Parts: sequence; structure tokens; C-alpha cells
Amino acid sequence: MTFSLISVTYGAIHCNILAIQIKYDNTNIRLQPIEFICIMIWRCLEITSRVVTLVLFTTSLKLKSMPFLLTIFSVSLLAPWLEFWRSGAHLPSNTKKNLHPVSTVFMLIMITLLYAAINFSCWSAVKLQLSSEEIIDKRQKWRHRILHYSVRFLENVVMTSVFRFFGGKSLLNCCDSLIATQLIITYLLSIGFMFLFYQYLHPEWSDKALPEHAENRPEAM
Repeated sequence: MTFSLISVTYGAIHCNILAIQIKYDNTNIRLQPIEFICIMIWRCLEITSRVVTLVLFTTSLKLKSMPFLLTIFSVSLLAPWLEFWRSGAHLPSNTKKNLHPVSTVFMLIMITLLYAAINFSCWSAVKLQLSSEEIIDKRQKWRHRILHYSVRFLENVVMTSVFRFFGGKSLLNCCDSLIATQLIITYLLSIGFMFLFYQYLHPEWSDKALPEHAENRPEAM
């Protein structure tokens, strides 16, 4: 389990770095140690609290937890497609030229499956835009982050409450109320480090994120 948490956290950190590089694709970005440490703490707290909450919830309800978990996953999976349908857009033009329509749809389905799987345990740091030729929305609005973490926080509260009242005493030989409180506080701390990074440490707040300065800066290591 520890190895899995480390792997997921490592992947989530790479998602952040990739999202930054996608947004500033004309600039070489190199994160400073304080920025990388902030991301690492944020992701460690977020993923650990989320995974432990999911484990305790599923262990408490067993098969009864499946409808709730499938609903959560389905929302993340179908949200990009619902937005695509509501916008009345068409498939990306460059994709249609290179692939058969069936292959195009299959590729987009696989992308949304991966996107939903990542968002199930942590924020993917990007937003899918299926109508765009680049697939990824580079704008990365605050509204998307706030919506994701608000929904995930409510889900965690529901799951920890279920653990507290239906499965805590039969699972762990310790205070289940304390465990539930610690999980909620840990997730709130992760949100705090997320706000800290995007408000004060994100590369957009320095000249290294400006394309016109790219030629004067050394390349990233």
C-alpha cells in the first residue's frame, strides 16, 4: 500500500509539472525547490487522505459501497462528454484527418477513462476539452479547481461519516471519531497547500513563465 501511495503521488506531481509545461509550451520551466516541496506536501496529504478514506469506506460497507463509488467515477468519466454535447462542438479537425471516426471516438474514450481514474483519487491538474484540437484546456481556471475540491471534500465527509457510524469500531481498535477527524483535517490541509502553490508559488507569478523571457533564460535541467 505504501508503494502504491508513493507511485500515485509521484504520478500526480508529474501531472502538475506537465500541466505547467502545457500552459507555457513556449517557455522552459524549472520549478524551484520551495515550489516542488509545496507540490509534494499537497499531493501527499491529498492522496493519502483520499485513499485511506476510500479504503475505510469500502471496508465498512463492502459491496454496498459500489453504487456510490461507481457514481463518483461515472461523473468524472461523463462530465467531459456532457460538456462536449452541450457545446454542440464537433470532433477535433486534425484528429479526424488522421484517424477513422471510430478510432477517434475510441481514443477519446480511453483518454476520458484515464482522466476519470486520476480524478477519482486526486486532482489531475488539467481539464479535458474534447472539442479542442489539443484536447487539454490550457486556461486552467480557478473555477475548475474549486469545483473539484468542493465536490471531493463533500464526498470525503460522507465517506468518513459512514465509517464513523457504521464501520469504525469493527475495523480498528482505536477511536474512530479521531480517525475521521484527522482524515478531514488532512484533506483540508492539502487544499491549503494547493491554494498556497497556485496563489504564490506558481510560475505565472514570475518572469520565467513569460515567453518573451524564454530565450534569455537557461534551459531546464
